Amino acid sequence: MNTVAIVGAGIGGIAAARTLRRAGVEIEIFDKGRGLGGRVATRRDGLLQFDHGAQYFTVRDPGFDAAIAPLRAQGLVQVWNGPFRTLLNGSFGSDPCEHAVREVAVPRMSMLPRQLARDLVQDLVRGVVVQCRVRVERLQRGGDGWWLGGRDSTGQALVRGPFSAVLLAVPVAQAHQLLTQSCLFGLAAAAAFTLRDSLRPCLCAMIAFERVVPEAEGGLFVTDEALAFAAHDGGKPGRNGTPNYVLQATPEWSLQRLESDPESSARELVAAFERALAVPLPAMVHCKGHRWRYAVASGTCVPDAAVVDLEQGLALASDALAGGLVEGGFRSGVAAAEGLLRAVQ
Repeated sequence: MNTVAIVGAGIGGIAAARTLRRAGVEIEIFDKGRGLGGRVATRRDGLLQFDHGAQYFTVRDPGFDAAIAPLRAQGLVQVWNGPFRTLLNGSFGSDPCEHAVREVAVPRMSMLPRQLARDLVQDLVRGVVVQCRVRVERLQRGGDGWWLGGRDSTGQALVRGPFSAVLLAVPVAQAHQLLTQSCLFGLAAAAAFTLRDSLRPCLCAMIAFERVVPEAEGGLFVTDEALAFAAHDGGKPGRNGTPNYVLQATPEWSLQRLESDPESSARELVAAFERALAVPLPAMVHCKGHRWRYAVASGTCVPDAAVVDLEQGLALASDALAGGLVEGGFRSGVAAAEGLLRAVQ
């Protein structure tokens, strides 16, 4: 019975799992994706790779800093010096956060969650179960604890339990949908309902040109109706300098085109990139789009970075509850786990 189910294996879910395991709690992790990491992700296509989710992360929280420090010491996390500039109609400005220290995982961003979860993976035979490609569709709380129902990658029904508590580390809108269709009410359900729109969408383009675009080194914070950020992905530390770029759209533009073909949106973002730079771009050799339905936090925060219903043994974690960003996801996962420990110990 002293087992906690964690739904979601992004940074928040991983942070929660680390916290619970250090307290000796057995856990099962469920995620609908192919692996750990969530939006801290890298897409690989042949010899090309693109950090199409989080471009970098910053560290201010002492707990997050303690988790990252060993990775820095091994060279698995390095500072990305950019340069970072603003861009408006061909005119470049200074770094909007000139004192920010932006870091990336090496050799790709998806290594960050993998490294943070390394101890969990090594712990699989001693109290950790990880199930990817599993979609949790309902939660039910009975006299013997929590039960989870859903489907695996083949469409087969899956039922797991009982669990002493459940921690939802998924986008708030998905948590709201799951709690609603499970007919659950309480603190977590109320927070999920109130904050269900706290993560806005982001469409992105993964581009490779024939050659590097000299005007677009580092990262560009773009003022444009469509384009919000452009990164020379191949120029980050630990990469090989290839002319790979990631373009990320504004939330408003993304929302308008959310159900459109991602490849068509990617081509529009390339046109916006050329318009913003005010120089002709080299010929493209690769162009793919991706849709992040829940990506950019609106800046909403809750007092404790998570919502914990001790009476039900149910917690809600999300970067959106802690102001967004990779660090916010980590903080929220830790806070949710620490709150649940009071219910299961």
